[in-house]
Amino acid sequence: MALREYAKYGGITAAIFAVFVVLAQAQAISVPFFTPATIRVNGLGDNYGLNGDATFTITAHGYGSNCHALQVEAVHDGERKSFYRKADDCRYMEITHGPYNFTRSFEYGSEVLSSKGEYKLDVRFEDLVDGRKASLTRNFSVGTE
Repeated sequence: MALREYAKYGGITAAIFAVFVVLAQAQAISVPFFTPATIRVNGLGDNYGLNGDATFTITAHGYGSNCHALQVEAVHDGERKSFYRKADDCRYMEITHGPYNFTRSFEYGSEVLSSKGEYKLDVRFEDLVDGRKASLTRNFSVGTE
C-alpha cells in the first residue's frame, strides 16, 4: 500500500475514534474510561424566603461501579447550615460495573434557611471503586427577594 492510503485509513480511524469519545463524554453511550461522572441539581431555585422551604434533587450520571459516596453541604457566611454524606461500604457489596443514575432528594426548611444572604451549595460525588469524581457548586439567596 502506498503511504497515501495508510494516511487515509489512519485519518478515518482517528475520526471514528474521536466520534466514539465525544459520544461517551456526552453520555450518549456508556463506555468504561470515557464516560465521566456528571452531577445535576434539579429544582433548586435562585431565591427563597426567610425560613422558607427548598426541595431539590441531586442526580449523578456516569459509568462505573455500584459503590458511591455523595456529599452535600450548604454554607452561609462560612457557617455550615446543612451537611449530608453517605458512602457505601464497598467491603460488604458485590461490586458490579455499568451505567448508573444515582438520585437523592433534599428538603431544606427553616432550620437551614434561617439567615438572610447568599448560600453556597457544594456537591461532591465519587465512585469509590473506580475513583471517578464529580463536583459542582450552586449559589442561592435567602430573604433577599
